Amino acid sequence: MLRLTTSIALLFSGVVAASPLPDFPFINVTGQAMLEVAPDKAQIRFQLRQTGTTAEQATRGVYQQGEKLLTFLKSKGITEQALDAAQINKEALFKDYQDRSITGYEASQPITLTLDNLEHYVAIMDYLFTQPQIFSIHSSFDHSQREQFEITLSEKAGANAKQRATMLAAAQGVKLSTVFAITESGGFGSLAGDFGFAGGQVSFGRMEKMSADSAMAGALLAPKQITLQKSINVIYKLNP
Repeated sequence: MLRLTTSIALLFSGVVAASPLPDFPFINVTGQAMLEVAPDKAQIRFQLRQTGTTAEQATRGVYQQGEKLLTFLKSKGITEQALDAAQINKEALFKDYQDRSITGYEASQPITLTLDNLEHYVAIMDYLFTQPQIFSIHSSFDHSQREQFEITLSEKAGANAKQRATMLAAAQGVKLSTVFAITESGGFGSLAGDFGFAGGQVSFGRMEKMSADSAMAGALLAPKQITLQKSINVIYKLNP
């Protein structure tokens, strides 16, 4: 019985020593800030993909589709510098899962297109969606002054955290002291979960038609605004 009691005491002592909690009165709050801005740039990711009975045929098909893409983009005043192309991939096509006889080949090339303005966004999306050998098309929107906006959001999130902490402390009859910790990334174990910045989250606002360069343009929309969000976690020491 004596040895059992001793073991429990040692275990409890070890748990206390490993605790991530501060050893003084504190309050942990999350400040948040949000800003809606009109996007002025976009990034479009897609894949050129072609199949053929031979590896050369499939690869040449990707080359030809790439040349057509460059010709179209140049007609919109977009240079090759806006494109980031990965290495071409080649895969064998088999008859089925059991019969591994090669029946052909598939070549593909991931492409990233960065648009510094949205003037031709809808026309470009029209082109990409109507090309039979272009797949996996995804768009994301951003603003060229994101860094300046994030500085403003960080300041507002910090002010919001202090306001929340002050109100909570006053409700308990105590006052805020100094800041013990403030972070933009995860930390403090399970104390605050995802402790830190939310990574500059982007969510879309209302959608609107950007242009009418083609007969299909009415079906394609771009966001009228995007919502930038920041959250920041702060630990304040408390005075009685």
